[in-house]
Amino acid sequence: MTGLPRRVNVLGIPVDCVDVGRALEAVDAMVQGDRPRTILAVNPEKIMKAQSDPVLRDTLTGAGLVIPDGIGVVYAVRLLWKEHIGRVAGADLMPEICAQASRQGYRVFLFGAAPDVNAQAVAILRQRYPGINIVGQRDGYVKDEQMPELLDAINASRAQVLFVALGSPPAGTVDGEVPAPFAACAGLSGRRGHL
Repeated sequence: MTGLPRRVNVLGIPVDCVDVGRALEAVDAMVQGDRPRTILAVNPEKIMKAQSDPVLRDTLTGAGLVIPDGIGVVYAVRLLWKEHIGRVAGADLMPEICAQASRQGYRVFLFGAAPDVNAQAVAILRQRYPGINIVGQRDGYVKDEQMPELLDAINASRAQVLFVALGSPPAGTVDGEVPAPFAACAGLSGRRGHL
């Protein structure tokens, strides 16, 4: 797939050589692509945790885009790989993806957070990004037995971008469980409820 950035590693953990602009180009390439991909953020703490957590390591390795969310990661890539990258925080990338979705007509689904936070996020996004096509939403309080119904709803929505706000690392594990035709699954954590 064209449009995806060069991938390097820090202590064996992948990091894509992006700044916000290049990350948005990669999102567009994912939306135009032929299979679902996950966008995950990595910071120094997550890199260190992945050294002893094989599930986290495999999740990061399998992601379609691993953004450098942490200045320590940015400096490591600059020093080790001589790549000019910028910090791309997941919480900062989401509004940029939403603006792009509004301009490009991407279908967006929001999954996660508390019910009131999820509903408020949808209202704020619709106000800030007129024309954004939010095709579905669901709070993060889903029991195991409700997951098949949620997966069916996501698939039926034909979402191209799925935002997942379940914290970290759960935000990074949804891609493997959702056989949906969405193009980019962005895991959100950190500033929950903050747009």
